[in-house]
Amino acid sequence: MTFVSKAALAATLGLGATLAIAPPADAQRKKAEAAPAAPQVQVGEAFRVAALAADAAIKAKDFATADQQIAAAQAAAVAGNVDEAYFLAQLKVGLAQAKNDRPAMATALDALLASPKLAAAERGTLLYNRGVLALDQKQPDVALRNFEAARAAGYADPELDLRLAQINIQGGKLDAGIAAMEKVVAAKKAAGQPVPPQWYDYTISQLYKANRSVEAGQWARRQLTEYPTQANWRKVLILFRDRTDNKGAALGNQARVDVLRLMRDTKSLADQNDYREYVQATQDLGLPHETVALIDEGRSTGKIPASATVFNGLKTSAQGQVASYGSAASLETRAKAAPNGKAAAAAGNVYLATGNNAKAVELFQLALQKGGVDADEVNTRLGIAFARAGQAPQAKESFAKVTAAPRNEIATFWTLYVDQPRIVASTPVVGNN
Repeated sequence: MTFVSKAALAATLGLGATLAIAPPADAQRKKAEAAPAAPQVQVGEAFRVAALAADAAIKAKDFATADQQIAAAQAAAVAGNVDEAYFLAQLKVGLAQAKNDRPAMATALDALLASPKLAAAERGTLLYNRGVLALDQKQPDVALRNFEAARAAGYADPELDLRLAQINIQGGKLDAGIAAMEKVVAAKKAAGQPVPPQWYDYTISQLYKANRSVEAGQWARRQLTEYPTQANWRKVLILFRDRTDNKGAALGNQARVDVLRLMRDTKSLADQNDYREYVQATQDLGLPHETVALIDEGRSTGKIPASATVFNGLKTSAQGQVASYGSAASLETRAKAAPNGKAAAAAGNVYLATGNNAKAVELFQLALQKGGVDADEVNTRLGIAFARAGQAPQAKESFAKVTAAPRNEIATFWTLYVDQPRIVASTPVVGNN
């Protein structure tokens, strides 16, 4: 970030044109008679020489010489000479900025802001930049004072509201901070500008640290609608999973596998740990077809490395189960003859696992007709089958019928995916759950 405006720096860079010894009184009188009076810059010769040398050294990044010449200019400055004090502050700001010495920059900006020579048009920007420095130095009170002064001076960039939000959040005023974030996000959108993803990241992290995971998830979904990346899909779904598990009522494999299915479809399974969790869920649910497909997929994408030999045994075991279970068609036959829909729901899940979405739809609909099943679970999976078959309206209709927690939230994630299936690759998607 640039902490000194171009106009403010221009005064320093133009010292050669603006620093001059005042002419003798007679010459001044004659000049005044010939032209309208103009503001006079009064600096001493020793100050002028040292200031110009310091300016040249800063431009050349010769910081040792710049330090020496600024010290010489300060020694030559006359107490009470506001012109010399102004130019000296400009030089110190320029040197601190060139060195990226933020504490020195803060001190120099204070001196510059105290100068009566500072143009009113520059004041708001410099006050804002001084507030940013204070915020970086964990001085929220100083930052707040400067930000409020910047606003009073006419500084109106949305970044100001963002900084005020940060101050409130850091000061433990999370509600006020989130309200300020809402304001700055709304301003960006009203201006037709994209909301920087870092704003979402910051808000989500602060809410999550405050154990306000429901709101964190809501902000994560908002980010996802604008930035449908693999990493953001992963973040949203991991936040949901962790929030549910941390409440003491584990998500359960039936719901968990449908979350993992969405991670798979959004390509947000990050590494072998994700695949291991998914494989464990399919093993526990008796879905060996899905287990085999997952391991093959993980191997082909390199997310399950060759060194992860545990997957070899898991695949062999799952292949044996596939052989012993018989075909999905045999499960379908039994399902149609069953008195309730449980067998049809199980057969539909097998078809879903094998990628036969048309058959999965048929069996899930049969399960709902026969009854005796968890309707939310079956409607979730019916929606998944429709979504994978490219039948978006039917998928959304099925998801809308899911009403009980936590499946109703899983259904909203799938609906979001149906509405916005474009997934932007992230480099990399890091697995850290």
